[in-house]
Amino acid sequence: MRRRKFYIKTFGCQMNELDSEMVRRMLEERGYVYTDNPDEADVVLLNTCTVREKAARKAKHLVRYFSKREKTTVVMGCLAQQEKENLLKEGADLVVGTRAFVEIPDLLESIGRQKVVCEDIGLHYRVDREVYPGQYSAYVSIQYGCDNFCTFCVVPYTRGREYSRPAGEIVAEVRRLDAAGVVEITLLGQNVNSYFDGRYDFADLLMMVQDNVKNVRRIRFTSPNPRDFSYKVLKVVAESDVITPWIHLPLQSGSDRVLKRMNRGYNRSEYLEQAAMIREMMPFGTITTDIIVGFPGETDEDFEATLDVVRRVKYDGAYMFIYSQRPNTPAAFYRDQLPYDVKVERQRRLIEEVNRGILERRKIFVGREDEVLIDGPSRKNPSESAGKLFNGLTVTVKGRFRPGEFVPVRIVGISGLTLKAEPLKVEATV
Repeated sequence: MRRRKFYIKTFGCQMNELDSEMVRRMLEERGYVYTDNPDEADVVLLNTCTVREKAARKAKHLVRYFSKREKTTVVMGCLAQQEKENLLKEGADLVVGTRAFVEIPDLLESIGRQKVVCEDIGLHYRVDREVYPGQYSAYVSIQYGCDNFCTFCVVPYTRGREYSRPAGEIVAEVRRLDAAGVVEITLLGQNVNSYFDGRYDFADLLMMVQDNVKNVRRIRFTSPNPRDFSYKVLKVVAESDVITPWIHLPLQSGSDRVLKRMNRGYNRSEYLEQAAMIREMMPFGTITTDIIVGFPGETDEDFEATLDVVRRVKYDGAYMFIYSQRPNTPAAFYRDQLPYDVKVERQRRLIEEVNRGILERRKIFVGREDEVLIDGPSRKNPSESAGKLFNGLTVTVKGRFRPGEFVPVRIVGISGLTLKAEPLKVEATV
């Protein structure tokens, strides 16, 4: 009997990437065979995102595309949570809410050609995961959902209210991954620094995780929210030899007026104080951010306030988005929406300012020695490898090295905004 093949396309955040990994493992346990060619697949799973309109449109297009080709089409993720019935009309066979993906294998066995919506059935999380051959990096979810209700964001409506996994359960999962040879772990949550399981907070959890690993040499986390960021967490990171000194600190806007309309829960001064504290405690650490341009009612003065924060902080990286109305969010109903051409022009200016700061920051790393965790070959130059420094910055290294290998290097220059490095007395292994 021929085993059914399946394909997974993942949109959006790292939480979705981890959910896709879990579904892949569960289907393989049931005898399904994974393929990276959707044309060969009997079942196509689309793990969707609604944070940006483009990703939602693309997912709907793929639902129609695969449905017409008589693939069993499964939609999971945030779009599935938000537009269940609409996705069935688009041609989906199975639509699964964000907290019900563990039901997918059973549902595939039972639906036949009947179209099914699986509502959320509560939080289910599998911790008996295995490491794939060659896998050196893994995600671990520590917290789900969000209670912040920023006016532009759909996450509280698609992922639900906050829930923190028990610290002991997280540590047990980390220890299994560590024993399996994983060398890098990323702790995930919609708002990791609001983690609290009734006894331990996020700083406590970080210390517990770092004290329970032997093979893991890098512990990362994303994403914190400035409103909940604490000195206690920063102190743990700054004093650790394993937790990477990379802080993703979403700004969204540098204007107090806009931040209040966004319901972000912090102001400009508080944000700048946090950024200054990070720079003081971790001079060679990194700060990355998210910024929205063109939020409803954003004036020229508001936008200039954002540029001013960018100049002061000098980010090491940034995700910059044009505001788009997301269904059912309060900001979607604001009447003072901005013209698209105004938003595009502001994004152009923002990118230029951010890049100036990035380049200035990159220069302080030239001449330093560090260690690169190799991700694979460089996309632009096959004779080089690409990887990340301990602080998360991307670097290209002369020579071909295996993914998951640690290579001591010296930073020798900058190409565009990417650091260039040479290995220190290490020969290429590929």
